[in-house]
Order: sequence, then structure tokens, then C-alpha cells
Amino acid sequence: LLAQGTRAVAEGDFSPRPIVASNDELGTLTKSFNTMTRQLLDARIAVEKNRAELENAKARLESVLANMSAGVMVLDGHFCLVTCNESVERILQHDFVQHIGQQLDSIAGLTPFVAAITQAFSEQSAQAVANGSSLHWQKQIEIPRQIGDSKTDHDITLLTRGSRLPVKDGTGYILVFDDISDVISAERSIAWGEVARRLAHEIKNPLTPIQLSAERLQMKLADKLVPPESDLLQRSTTTIVNQVAAMKRMVDDFRNYAKTPPAVLQELDLNGLISEVLHLYIAGDERDIVHVSLAPDLPHVMGDETQMRQVIHNLLQNAQDAMAERKDGVKPHIDVTTEAIHYASADGRDNTAVRITVKDNGTGFSPNILARAFEPYVTSKARGTGLGLAMVKKIIDEHGGRIELQNRHDTSGAKILILLLKLAPN
Repeated sequence: LLAQGTRAVAEGDFSPRPIVASNDELGTLTKSFNTMTRQLLDARIAVEKNRAELENAKARLESVLANMSAGVMVLDGHFCLVTCNESVERILQHDFVQHIGQQLDSIAGLTPFVAAITQAFSEQSAQAVANGSSLHWQKQIEIPRQIGDSKTDHDITLLTRGSRLPVKDGTGYILVFDDISDVISAERSIAWGEVARRLAHEIKNPLTPIQLSAERLQMKLADKLVPPESDLLQRSTTTIVNQVAAMKRMVDDFRNYAKTPPAVLQELDLNGLISEVLHLYIAGDERDIVHVSLAPDLPHVMGDETQMRQVIHNLLQNAQDAMAERKDGVKPHIDVTTEAIHYASADGRDNTAVRITVKDNGTGFSPNILARAFEPYVTSKARGTGLGLAMVKKIIDEHGGRIELQNRHDTSGAKILILLLKLAPN
């Protein structure tokens, strides 16, 4: 009986065996054997349970890491990549799967990033020796932004947090970082708004006296001078008046950007508004440049009619300006479309949003402009103030919407997508 039980245990069967009804040593031995197998069975059940819990915890952790917006990177003591989540690849725009086990400084394009984190960990080591502590470190790291194959002159800003990991074979490192470029850009926009407000106040005050003085000089001296002096006076005063008018328009742009009134959201027929605005462009469009495709039965949105009119005007004007810069004889073409977008919300309910798309076949956005297009005073136009798209972004944000800029892939030109999420109740 004991021999059979021993073979069963060896094969992984820990079920109880019949007990020999005897008070001698054989009976005691079978009882002890059953006690042992029961303990082994309990231990195996506990191990299986713990392993299942560990696997579930690992799966949950992997799911959390995979869906985190922040990048998580684990390195060994030699700064070789052990693992990372998908956000690392999205933020740093690089495929890291093929580099598992390699040193970070051997990966192309990461030199500034590696130098910054190496210095940070070195400073942490010095602080640990000096203060007897080994706290994590946190710092902002700027690395060149890369769009496609082109590097831009605008850096991507990472808020990076690092800490040492105790591992059995020495020391490892963990990095958690997130792209805060949009946050920095928003802070910059707020600062520029304050600058614009002060500029509008300081510049506008002397403009009217300058214009009046120029006009008064023209009136008083026009009859007292003869050509060519009178012609020079006329040209000079006209130049002053025209430049003052241009400065006033620029100041108005400053003021409008700095003091954009809150959006007054009311039920808005977006198709009707777009048709009304486009009529101004299509009426004199002898070359058939503007093409419209408005979705029938488009849901009404909650919007500020005045501000949305400004958005549409601005996008169409930008498209026209971009096409005017082309010198290759290609026929200009602008497409304006609307459509309903159906999606599932976080609580599982079906929702609908409205999307506006404006496409042109102009010169498109340069990588430098595309990276900072919504920041004030960023423009490629010789006479532009760089406030147009900044105003559009501000208005769409007020409406709780989203705006995205892209370069077209099917042809040259730009594509602007606006998503409005707030629909009218009915």
C-alpha cells in the first residue's frame, strides 16, 4: 500500500490513501504518509493559487503599462534596455522592440536623452552618498523632435522621473516620462496672451496722435510747397497713415487674441453656417476653386455662431494663402466637408460628434510650423501675425472640441480636422 502511494506521489497524485487499521508501526506510518500527502496537496493548491494570482497581477500590470500615456522604461545596471511599454515608442518615435538588450546610447537619435538621464542618475548617486538617501529624481529633458525623416528646430519636452531598482545581480533603473510639450505650449500661449494685452494697450495709445499729426502736416504744408517737395510730402504722409492703419489692425489682432470672449453656446446649424460663409468665396470663384460636400441631416451642434464663423473664415483664408504660394501652375483646389462621426463613450453608450475637414493643395505645413502651429506668432507668412490658428485653437477649445493639423499624403497641401463633441439636445 505504501509502495503504491509512493509511486502515486512521485507521479503528482497527492490524494489520501487507505489507512491500515492497526496500532503498530505500519499503521502509524500510513497515517503519517497521508498527513504528508495532504500537506503536499495543500501546498500545491496554494502554489497554484499564488501562481494564478501572480499571472493575473502580471496581466493587469502589463495592461496598465500598455494603456498608460506615460512611457515606462526599465534598464539594467549597464543602461541596457530590459523592457518598455508602447508609450515609449510613441513618445520617442522609435521602434524599441528590436533594441531589447542593447545599450541606450547605441540607439540612433537618443544621445541627448541618454546623456540627460545618465547625468541625473549620477547626481542621484552623489546625493545618496552625501545625504544617506537614494530618492528618485525628476527633471525636464528636451530632445529634438522628429517628424518623418525631418528634424525640426523645436524640441520635445519630457517630464522624466527616474529611480534605482534593487535586483539580484546588482542595480537596475526605471524611467517614467511623459511628453509635456502641449502643456509647455499652453503655458506659453497664456504668457503670450498677457504680452498681447500689454502690447495692445501700449502701442495703440500713440497711434492716433501720429496719424493726426501726419494728416495735419499734409493739410498745412500742401499749399505751401511745390513739386517735387509737395510730392515727397504726399508720399511720406500717406506712408505714415497707411502704416498706422496696419499697426492698428495688428493691435486689434493682439487685443482679440488676449481678450477672446467666452463662447456663448447655442444650437447651431453648422451646414447652414458653412454654406453662408462659403457663398462669399464661391460667388466670385470663377476658377472653381472651392468644393463643398456637406453631410445631409447633420446633427446640430452647440456653438457660438460668431466665433465659428471666424474659424471657417480663417481656415479658408489660410488655404487660399497657401495655394497662392505655389508657383508650379497647379490648379488651386479647396475641399470643405462635414460628416457625423459615431463612437462609443467611456461608459459604453453610443455617441455622435460632428467633423469639419478643410483640405487644400497648397504648399502644406513645414515640419517646424507643424510642430508649433497653434502657438501665437508662429507663421511662415511674410506679413502674418501668427495669431490666426492660435485664435482658431482657442475657439475650438472653448467649444470643447478638438483640432488637428496634417500634411496630405495623397498630394501636396494641408488638411485640418475639427471635431465638435457637443451636440444640440434635440
